Amino acid sequence: MRIILSNISWMGFNILLALVAVLFAWLMKRTRRTLLRILYGVVWIIFLPNTLYLLTDIVHFFRNMHRVDGMGKIIVVLQYLLLVLLGIITFFAAVYPAEKVAVEKMKWNRIVFILLINGLVSFGIILGRVERTNSWYFVTNPPRVLHDSMQLLTSLNFVLLILLLALLSTLLYLALRVSLPLIKRIGV
Repeated sequence: MRIILSNISWMGFNILLALVAVLFAWLMKRTRRTLLRILYGVVWIIFLPNTLYLLTDIVHFFRNMHRVDGMGKIIVVLQYLLLVLLGIITFFAAVYPAEKVAVEKMKWNRIVFILLINGLVSFGIILGRVERTNSWYFVTNPPRVLHDSMQLLTSLNFVLLILLLALLSTLLYLALRVSLPLIKRIGV
């Protein structure tokens, strides 16, 4: 039971961080003021990696499964399924409105925007997972963010991992984006 309650605590916090990106994407899309849009965009891009980061938390799954029995195993499986599902949903819900703003209002090329954003998301995920750099460090400890970033960028293995993750997140986003008309048609 302790594992289940602990999962609720840290999963809830990580989901909240992902929802910050969704909120600021929505605010960015809704505002007409350029300065506010830029401010919302900065907060959005800092918190955006927290969306797909939820998927990387699956690394805790097997350790947790060994610590629970019976019904606890079912609850842990459901917790992680929900976490992964929310990671995918928040990722799309945070990128899609920003894509609309970038393409329609700022005249970005759609493919360039999607590739750039997924590259930054992938970098942020690896920065958080490997260096344990948190989103709020951009404000509270910028020198650490710079140091941690340089640590990643000087490692060929991590650069290749970032590129692979960028490719996978781009494919995921494009698959979700292509299915959006279908989702709208069935009323989900």
